[in-house]
Amino acid sequence: MKRFVALCGLLVACGTPPEENACEAIVQVEVNDGGVPGASDGHDHWVVGGWTSGRVRYTPFTTFAIPHGLGRAPTRVVCQASFSPDGPLAEQSGSVCLWLTRCGAREGRTDREVLVRNSGSQEFWVRFVIE
Repeated sequence: MKRFVALCGLLVACGTPPEENACEAIVQVEVNDGGVPGASDGHDHWVVGGWTSGRVRYTPFTTFAIPHGLGRAPTRVVCQASFSPDGPLAEQSGSVCLWLTRCGAREGRTDREVLVRNSGSQEFWVRFVIE
């Protein structure tokens, strides 16, 4: 029993530390005309990226500022990712789709933008659904 308790303590102590550089060099997601990327889907969601093209290149260990046009702070961000620009999409969570609440003084959930981080080591092509 003592070994089990010691092992549990070791696992907790050796957990993954938070990334210290999560708020450095935030990438602003933009479109060519400088407007807000994406569009409303008619169901109170803002969608950035398409089902088959126009997805965001989602580089590893990068935080993205994604503008939206909801006019309110969102309640959820869904990341649908593929390994290629036009491949099949699958919903992601965990380290691949971290929704940050704050980066320093910058709010991560506002009526204008959300901050989302890819803390994984894999590059993806992503479609964001901001709700």
